[in-house]
Amino acid sequence: ERLAQSPKAQHAHAQASDGMAVLDVFLPFQNEWAVFWASALFVAFVVLSGLFSLVGPFKAKPMLAAHHLVMVFPFAWLSYQGAVHWNSSSKLVPDDASSRLFFQVESAACFAPTMLGLQVFDLSTTLLVPGLGKADAIAHHAIALLLAYQLTSTAFLHYWEPFYFGILEMSSVPLCFVDLLRCFPKLAKRLDGPNEFVRMSFAATFLSIRCLYMPYISAFWWRDFISLYSAGDKKMMENQALFISFGFINVFLCGIQQFWGFKIVTAAIKMAKGDKSGRDKEV
Repeated sequence: ERLAQSPKAQHAHAQASDGMAVLDVFLPFQNEWAVFWASALFVAFVVLSGLFSLVGPFKAKPMLAAHHLVMVFPFAWLSYQGAVHWNSSSKLVPDDASSRLFFQVESAACFAPTMLGLQVFDLSTTLLVPGLGKADAIAHHAIALLLAYQLTSTAFLHYWEPFYFGILEMSSVPLCFVDLLRCFPKLAKRLDGPNEFVRMSFAATFLSIRCLYMPYISAFWWRDFISLYSAGDKKMMENQALFISFGFINVFLCGIQQFWGFKIVTAAIKMAKGDKSGRDKEV
């Protein structure tokens, strides 16, 4: 039938196929969770930026303050959902490598698209809001967005998503307040007690979860991946590009957590000595 078509009809068919391929690329961004979180965060950011620009302690940097406060909500939600589903995932998913990589859990389907919507907002504001656009932050957000995009597209790794997109974000909740008060040193001085509390909470959660627990969990993911890859598992071979890229992203993120962990330990030593200098220059 295709051979019987005229060159013009064949060209039109090819254009239609290309158009469908382009639409498929954008399908993950149309996921209801991604749309909800991206929309809600942008709306809340605009509203808070407007309010903060009129009155209050954040008047000098309203968009910066709005960004840090808005991010508390998705991180808190993901942390809670991660704690709930990470504990139950072992009961829902059969105990074998293939199931842990490919088994789909309906209750875990929200994690990747939520992170996708979150990162669309976070990367956009990081690039646009003065004071946020540091190179390592941009790289981190871009990689997290790519990872969330891949997993929203394929619906794989449901077993692991409550950890990587949930448990890991427990340290991000206190970090939002650390970043907020770092941007407003006079306010931080007035709120010295709460400021020290969120800093200690961030250090404790980051070092324990991201620097210690994450490499431990990632080693188990690599064990599952290598066992299926070396066995030539058909489904793994069909999707090997996704899993290899996830593996490299995993290694990169583990490495950057250790780098940031070193900086946190250095700051914690200074804090233990009562030295509060240089906090405005922390990254």
